[in-house]
Amino acid sequence: MSTFKKAERKQTKLKIALTGPSGSGKTFSALLIAAGIGKRIAVVDTENKSASLYAGMEKGPLAGIAFDLLEIDPPYTIPRYTEAIETAEKEGYDVLIIDSISHAWTGEGGLLSKKEALDQRAGSNSYTNWAAITPEHEKFKAKILQADIHIICTMRSKQDYVLEQNEKGKSVPKKVGLAPIQRDGMEYEFTTVLDLAMDHHAKVSKDRTSLFDGEIFKPAKETGKKIMAWLMGAKPVEKPPAPPAASQDKATEPPTAAESFPKEPAGPVTDDQLAKISQYAEELRKLGKDEGLIFSEIHRKAKEKGREIAELVEMDFDQADHVAIHLGAWIEHIKAIKSKKNGKAA
Repeated sequence: MSTFKKAERKQTKLKIALTGPSGSGKTFSALLIAAGIGKRIAVVDTENKSASLYAGMEKGPLAGIAFDLLEIDPPYTIPRYTEAIETAEKEGYDVLIIDSISHAWTGEGGLLSKKEALDQRAGSNSYTNWAAITPEHEKFKAKILQADIHIICTMRSKQDYVLEQNEKGKSVPKKVGLAPIQRDGMEYEFTTVLDLAMDHHAKVSKDRTSLFDGEIFKPAKETGKKIMAWLMGAKPVEKPPAPPAASQDKATEPPTAAESFPKEPAGPVTDDQLAKISQYAEELRKLGKDEGLIFSEIHRKAKEKGREIAELVEMDFDQADHVAIHLGAWIEHIKAIKSKKNGKAA
């Protein structure tokens, strides 16, 4: 029978979100907070290489803050984000900044564009198509929240303008951020959510730490240190004991029949598959995609199904099938966007 026990606050990995319109200082603030949390910082940059602008700063608040960078170009698929998180975990970084996760939702190759591509198919049902999108978003969310590393995510917010009186009493327009660009409710999953305004000041919209209630402030290294001090005041999480090492007797036992015979590998790539992949690559070039990006995607998708390849003919059947499906979906996505733009223009 299950029993209740006294609740205790335990140490977990921090999950922080920064939201704000373009130009509000999300990347800058995330780097400062990260520097207060740990020494080894990794950054995933989907913001057109904006994070690299802050590397090697010699003056100002970011002086002396070093970080390693992984730049992601379109398509902004969920597997590319999850792979980056897993890599940061394996390489032992103290904190990972994902700048930003808005692209995973609304960017090229993101979940909304995937949904739009599904909706474009003949006989498709827009409502039931969410059944293919929601599980993928839930896995993405779970990967962030359960990752064994402190994570700071930035999210763009929708922008609007309001009229405010300036010091001279005149009404002037001011850009403000509204709801973050991600799936509704995503922001409520984090430990702390800081909303940044155009003057780079932050206020909390959600804060499990209760450290920043009612405050309006500029994020700094001290912000990260303050959150870490709160975290370290909790009870450490006890790690489960390591499984016992296999005994010598077990190690010397002969393998079972299942262990003796490796799984039969997939057959080699077929000529039809190679022709289809080449056809898709040519169509992507005509749609304006860079050849280097196309073949980078081919190699990446092939690696997801096995080993790295140097040439297309090195793929096996399963790898080629996986690549062809990806390229076909990419083409549909681009055509759907072009069709939508042309419809608006008309």
